[in-house]
Amino acid sequence: MNNQGIYIYGFVPDNCIDNVKSLLLESGIYSIEYGDISALVSDTTINKIEYLNRDELAHLLVDHQQKIEKIMNSGCSKIIPMKLGTVVSSGNDVIKIIKNGFNLLNQTFESIDGVEEIDVAVVWSNFADVIAGISEKPQIRHMKESIADKESPDPVDSINIGKMIKEKIDHKNNKVNIDIVNSLMSFCVDLKKHDTMNDEMPVNCAFLVKKENRNQFMEMIDKLDIKYSDKLNFKIVGPLPCYSFYTIESKIIKKDDIEHAKKLLDIDLLNSEYDLKKAYRIKASLTHPDKIIDSKEENADNFIEANNAYKLLLDYSSIINKSPETVLSEPLYLVKIKN
Repeated sequence: MNNQGIYIYGFVPDNCIDNVKSLLLESGIYSIEYGDISALVSDTTINKIEYLNRDELAHLLVDHQQKIEKIMNSGCSKIIPMKLGTVVSSGNDVIKIIKNGFNLLNQTFESIDGVEEIDVAVVWSNFADVIAGISEKPQIRHMKESIADKESPDPVDSINIGKMIKEKIDHKNNKVNIDIVNSLMSFCVDLKKHDTMNDEMPVNCAFLVKKENRNQFMEMIDKLDIKYSDKLNFKIVGPLPCYSFYTIESKIIKKDDIEHAKKLLDIDLLNSEYDLKKAYRIKASLTHPDKIIDSKEENADNFIEANNAYKLLLDYSSIINKSPETVLSEPLYLVKIKN
């Protein structure tokens, strides 16, 4: 029999719950409230996302995004997505997450008010033609002719040609990227560049667009489409919740790890961030690999361990400062914006 947990889709202000009550019921979603914030959740038998196979993960992603986007389009425009696959054991854990992230969530509600995400991906219509055009550049053509004249071609020459073609492709893609991004940014608040799939994709970006500028943003896309004629294909997805900018994630901090970190940095009480920094600097000065040449590798490990202990205690102290009552029982949740 599978253990049941609670899956978290995201967070909304309490005052918009009435707008989506029927949708939540249809979708098997309910809300858990703390203060003026509601977490939108459902019961699940998923334990850890790492245990899912590829098909199960793809299904979860589609379900996660479809439900968040339906809620956004049904009257809860200020929805903050939770990281895909976030499952907790109980409603008390959900409340802990809201408590520890209460200020951050309210600040984020203000940040996403009046904006939306629009994703833009651009690919070459005929990448073979792009490569062919680059290959006809005088420098590359000359290199090819020189290789052809050799009685015994050197494989290094072919590698060098390949590198040169790659540099030219990167330069061409970068030029297109700058032109498109600069043309669109005047209608946007922020930009996130995502990894491109390959050299055929010069642009893969998420734009945080002011809702009042959405039409102008789309008109600029149309102008760029005309400008690049049939050379580029534009794929637009959105408006979306602000996945790329304001997705929330929670990290569990164990008390045993806290005690180990305190011991490592020789700290009994976390009186202030200053004391923590001071303890870390002392430990770092003793374990830095450049300090002791004879045991450089061992010192490098000790230095990394001290750095990790410092980061953990910084996170722990932030929980204490935000909601000290939540540290009395495990699990402890650190809440932050996903990078």
